[in-house]
Amino acid sequence: MHQLGRKLTFAAMVGLSMSAVWLAIAQTEQTSDNRPETPKQILEKQTMVQGFEDIIREQNRKAQAKLKIQEENRRGFKIEVAFTEKFTEEIFATKSTREACLKVLKAFKLDLPSRPEGWKFANRAWLRWRRTLASRAGSLLRFRLMKMVATAYCPNGCCGSSGGRTATGIRAEYGVVAVDPRVIPLGTLLYVDRYGFAIAGDTGSKIKGLRIDLCFPNHKEALRFGRRTVKVLLLR
Repeated sequence: MHQLGRKLTFAAMVGLSMSAVWLAIAQTEQTSDNRPETPKQILEKQTMVQGFEDIIREQNRKAQAKLKIQEENRRGFKIEVAFTEKFTEEIFATKSTREACLKVLKAFKLDLPSRPEGWKFANRAWLRWRRTLASRAGSLLRFRLMKMVATAYCPNGCCGSSGGRTATGIRAEYGVVAVDPRVIPLGTLLYVDRYGFAIAGDTGSKIKGLRIDLCFPNHKEALRFGRRTVKVLLLR
C-alpha cells in the first residue's frame, strides 16, 4: 500500500513539473511576440514593400506608355476623314482648282500657304486627287491628316541634296519634300500646313517615321524654319 502511494505521489509531481514547463514556454513565446522589432527586421519589411511598389509603378509606367503610343497613332497617320457625297459633288463641280483646294483646306481647318511658291504644285495635286477619286465610283472622299515633325533643308548642298538633285531625280526646290517612303510613298502629292502644296520627292538618312524635311530656297530660310510640328494632308 505504501508503495502504491509513493507511485501516485511521484506521478503527480511529474505532472506538475510538465505543466510548469509548458506554462513557462507559453509565457516565453508571448513575451517574444510582444518584443519590439529590430532595425534589421523593419528594413527587411520596408524593402519587401518597396519592391512591390516598384513593380506596380513599372506596370503603371508601361500602361501609360502604351496609351501614349496609341494616342500618338490616333493623332498621327491613322486619322482619316470621310466627307459626304454632297460635299464631294460640290468639290467636283468647282471649276477653279484654287477654289476647290480652298474648300478642302477649309474643311480641315488648315492655313493657306505663307508664300506664293506654296501654290506651285496645287494644280498638279488637285488633278492627281481628282483622277484618283473619280476612279473610285460611289466611294466617299477620303483624306488622311497626319501630324509630323518638320525640319528644313536647302538645295545648295550644305544641308540638302548633293548637286541639287533628289532621290527621285527631280530638282530640289520649294515644294519638294523628303519623307520616309514607308510612311509616305515617293511621288505622293500632299499639303503641308502653311508651307503649301508639295511632292514627296526625296529621302534622308534622318528622315524616319513621322518626319518630313521641307525644301527652302536658301540656307538662311531653312535655319529660320528650324524644327516644328506640322499638319500634313494627303489622299488615302
